[in-house]
Amino acid sequence: MPAPATTPVVPGRGWHEAGGKLQNRFLFTSPSSPWSAENNDAAEVPQRRPRMRDAFQQEERETLRKYEKMEERVRKILTASCEKISHLFQLKDMPEHLAYLRDRITTLSSKLTFEPIYIGLFGSSGAGKSTLLNTILHKRFFLPVSGTRACTSCQVQISTCSSREYRARIFLLSNEEWMDEVRSLLAFLETDREADENDCDRDHAVRALQAVYGEGAENRTYDDLVKAKPAITIPHSRVIDLKTAEAEVLSRELDPYIRNLEGNEGPGEGGAALHNQQMRLWPLIKYVQVTLPASDFVPEGVIFVDIPGTGDSNKKRDEMWKESILQCTSIWVIADVERVYGAKAHENMLKEAITACMIGKCSDITFVVTKMDKISLEEYMSDHPSAPKDLSTHDAILETKKDLKTRKARAIRLRMQTRLPSDTEVVQKADLVFTVSAKEYWNPTVLTNEETEISMLRDQIRKLCLNVKRNHLQERMREILVIFSLVDVFHTVQLNPGPTPHQDRLNAFVSTKIQELKETAQSIFDQMDSLLNNGVQSAQNSYKKKIENIFAIGEKSKGFHMTLKAVCRRNGVYVSRVFHRININRSLAEPIYAAIEMMFANIFRKQMLTRTSLQAAINEFSTAVKGEFMVFARDTNMNESKLQFLLQETDIIMRALEREILLKKKAIYESLELSIQSTLTPCYREAEKIRGKDTYKQIKSMLAHSIEVEVRQAMFEKAKERMMSQFQELTEQMSTKLSKDMLGMLSVIFSQCDTPVSVLPDLQEEYQEILDMLKNL
Repeated sequence: MPAPATTPVVPGRGWHEAGGKLQNRFLFTSPSSPWSAENNDAAEVPQRRPRMRDAFQQEERETLRKYEKMEERVRKILTASCEKISHLFQLKDMPEHLAYLRDRITTLSSKLTFEPIYIGLFGSSGAGKSTLLNTILHKRFFLPVSGTRACTSCQVQISTCSSREYRARIFLLSNEEWMDEVRSLLAFLETDREADENDCDRDHAVRALQAVYGEGAENRTYDDLVKAKPAITIPHSRVIDLKTAEAEVLSRELDPYIRNLEGNEGPGEGGAALHNQQMRLWPLIKYVQVTLPASDFVPEGVIFVDIPGTGDSNKKRDEMWKESILQCTSIWVIADVERVYGAKAHENMLKEAITACMIGKCSDITFVVTKMDKISLEEYMSDHPSAPKDLSTHDAILETKKDLKTRKARAIRLRMQTRLPSDTEVVQKADLVFTVSAKEYWNPTVLTNEETEISMLRDQIRKLCLNVKRNHLQERMREILVIFSLVDVFHTVQLNPGPTPHQDRLNAFVSTKIQELKETAQSIFDQMDSLLNNGVQSAQNSYKKKIENIFAIGEKSKGFHMTLKAVCRRNGVYVSRVFHRININRSLAEPIYAAIEMMFANIFRKQMLTRTSLQAAINEFSTAVKGEFMVFARDTNMNESKLQFLLQETDIIMRALEREILLKKKAIYESLELSIQSTLTPCYREAEKIRGKDTYKQIKSMLAHSIEVEVRQAMFEKAKERMMSQFQELTEQMSTKLSKDMLGMLSVIFSQCDTPVSVLPDLQEEYQEILDMLKNL
């Protein structure tokens, strides 16, 4: 049943757009989220504030209750204070200082959002992600599970809220996205060839086209399918909305949309027409949002994301795969105990998680080994002949758990330390590996509840949630204090009319320090130059082997030429059902990344700063500027409220700068791969056109020759220059932003106006109350 069209709430809209009223919005979808309204016109942003106390232990509840009371009080103070000020924003000729105040309040209003915590469950098919998530939520069979095969066919996002309803929203590919997918699917059917055991990509294409267009769709042309009417009903909104009061009912209704049905039930099978319609929508599903009522086990505001291990063959879903990894605060790499060692997939997933720590929002990595109940006493005794003869199954499992934690944690730390500084918080994390058993959690026969370690994972979630909540409150309180001190500053100006104090001294000092920071940042970034040169040399020496390794993946497969064509069609990146993720651009860039990643991580690190860290230079700039403000205040008898505003607003400006750097470092890091992709795109276009006899050999020959030519024509050197230019852009952006914000702040603090003092409220009591709460927090 299609969802009615909805109007997305847009966080951060201006005061005048909100009908003259300041909006306090506590939203659970971040504007930058890959699942936000910005990324899907039909997506809805729920307006509600978190009430998650029941999911916490007694001591944690007390802390949360304290946070909630503070949050409620802060909201009331801000709302009442804003009402005292809002009439000033209706002035026709608004003075500069009031415009500045209005903009600060509007910005703060949009930030009164409880940023959700995204926890990504990152694992291969069949690793037990859905079973683990069901258990964490204490909903045993809510998501489809199976003991023999992969069950979840798409990315699923699950959270809890204060509603009493169980709700699922199934978002479909847009028509444009789907037709792009149709073109890709048809490309696998261009030639008739004998089916072989590894022909999964072609079989998938046939099933997907038949599911949407009916029998024989695989024999039709792209132009035919563009004009064809689908054999299934596709809602105009491209969203299917399911609501119910019972978990079991929603689970049943949701099952056909997210269960992996490929190869199990074809078009026309599966029972009633409605159920068949639901099953046949699977090729169109982009992702699914599921919302459950408030839980005693998981705090509200935590969003779990079931992330496929290697991405998706669909271009849009694969883009979401990449973005969702970078959006996560915490990433859990999930592995079946029987495949925990030697599996390349786990290494690749860990690699993606480490990259997310380097360039995304991730600050935590956890390795979760599932299905510990599979440990056999007989096998354990065979592997450990010196073990006591009377050893029980329980003890065998516990010994295995202990050994796994030690060995796997050591291996993961060693892997992290090749790319991250050894003193990074995530590397030093004590509980890096968890060994769980969902089966024993539900039906304890050998392990105790505590030994299943489900409760330990929930503890980790709660601690993460409280930490984010505290940080959120602290930052919002500091920003409110800045606004209140600014009001007091303007109040003081009216009480002390006269010539504006000369501000040239501060302008000159701040401008000098900005220039010094720019030069320091440039010297920090220049350290990358020699490392990039080393990486370029290494890439030049290894590119032939890299490309040969990619060709060797499908050397013995009849259908690999079609996979290679798909790789070329997607500009060097494709996720195959047989050969998994193939990324020529990244493979070629790998030696350069290996040469620079440690320095890159050092430059952008946030803890244990060194002289090579950009944050250390920013902190030094902030300290120097605030120090000069205090000296200036002493020398000129500046009013205390002005000084406090300058100090607090400087902190706000610095945090805004840090957020911009976070966004920019992703672009810097990815510039190497994107530069190589851009250089090779014409080669990919030509290779994609190859038809006829010996297609594989022709594509292989063309790609190998083209890459060799581009390497001789400085492909890797161009990638290096592109990264260095990105660093230069960041230097300029930092300088420009700081000049605008810092000098703008000084301009306001020294401005004069004719606004009568009577129209400016006295917010000293409110200021002091929030300051006391901040100290208590």
